[in-house]
Amino acid sequence: MTTVLEDRQQVLNALGRHWNPTAALMLAAASRPVEQSATGTEVVSEEGDRFLDLAGSYGVFLVGHGNQRVRDAVVSTLQTAPTVPLGAVHPATAELFELLGTILPTGLDRFVLGCSGAEISETALRAVHLARPGRRKILIADGGYHGKTLGALTVLGQPNHRAPFEPLGSELVTVDYGDAAAVREALADRSVAAVFLEPVLGGAHLTVPPEGYLEEVSAACRATGTLLVADEIQTCLGRTGKMFAVEHDDVVPDILLFSKALTGGFIPVGVCALSSEVMAEAERHPQWDPALLAGSSSISALSVAAATAAIREVLDKDLPGRAATLGPRLTDGLAEAVRRHLKHLLGAPGVGFMAGLRTRNPSVELLISMVMGRHGIHTGHSLNEQIDHPVLRFYPPATITAEEIDRVLAALESTLTWLDRRPRRLTDGITRLLRRQYRLPSWLVLKLSHSKMTVDW
Repeated sequence: MTTVLEDRQQVLNALGRHWNPTAALMLAAASRPVEQSATGTEVVSEEGDRFLDLAGSYGVFLVGHGNQRVRDAVVSTLQTAPTVPLGAVHPATAELFELLGTILPTGLDRFVLGCSGAEISETALRAVHLARPGRRKILIADGGYHGKTLGALTVLGQPNHRAPFEPLGSELVTVDYGDAAAVREALADRSVAAVFLEPVLGGAHLTVPPEGYLEEVSAACRATGTLLVADEIQTCLGRTGKMFAVEHDDVVPDILLFSKALTGGFIPVGVCALSSEVMAEAERHPQWDPALLAGSSSISALSVAAATAAIREVLDKDLPGRAATLGPRLTDGLAEAVRRHLKHLLGAPGVGFMAGLRTRNPSVELLISMVMGRHGIHTGHSLNEQIDHPVLRFYPPATITAEEIDRVLAALESTLTWLDRRPRRLTDGITRLLRRQYRLPSWLVLKLSHSKMTVDW
């Protein structure tokens, strides 16, 4: 009979040999348990330990793990017509499009489906270049994230991921996130085709912009004929307390992208929603062909049925309303934790159920994440040791209860009290080690982290 340790070792061996040896080493060093199952707000390890999931795969599990309504829709579709021949239209697609028309900001009524956020970012980029053929510049925010496929890298605001592949197709103009004046200045000469922007900056940089920021950006775009592309891949379907985060500023972008939470984690799918005006401008391009903006041929009835079910779950349970009313219990609690523990924390950015702790250095983020795990709480570790002040994210399912939030905050208080007893020089030293860990021998990394795993890849 295979022991738990051997099972975990076999999983790490497979990851290290065939996928990502660096990630496998990191998981081994952190002694991260292997997930066996998940339901609602909880995940269960191979050993039967239960963890409250505040990571949520960075926004995927908005309706909870294994949501029954979405599951039933997927199973029902699987048993009937999970896919159709190329060129045919499945009724589930028409149902999804009708539903999208009821939840999206008025005017966004043309839809293209893709298999991922990166793919629909590329769809938006194609639409922009078709609709603005005389402009090659794209404005992005520093730290923004729109995917890492080769086309999506064109608008990625993280140079470390983009640099190895340059030169890329578009001319980038990068501004600080939240600086509306910088956007106005950059758009003034009307050479920029589009602004790609997250209404709330996600990733390890989690930042809520100043009030009115998106409205000012939208006005600058309208004044200069620049297209506004709102990337709501993380913020969609109520995570910030509105169905879409652009609604906080009453902004209607020209193009809106969303995925992650769209199918409850069952099957990846994304939507690129465009205005009829943008489509009409694209269609006037001298080389226009409908195939230029066609969606992925691999989209199945399973994915659109899952998306329809997930949206109906969001609507019926008013998950945006839950994020608006219950989210402050989490965000205020994190802010209070910062006030009580300034030694290692810098801030608590967040809105609704999109929240985090800005840490003094990467090792603080890592230590909080690890100790919270011992309290049975999973948090969203950024996995980025190069950022000076990464944000440890708290993206719970919108089905989380007040009692569960209180449990998270109590565990956090205990964790930070423990951490405050450690000197800053310790976390500074660990940070230096983290930034060199991939250049150290694997056996030494495991020894320093007191891991029982071995490197066999």
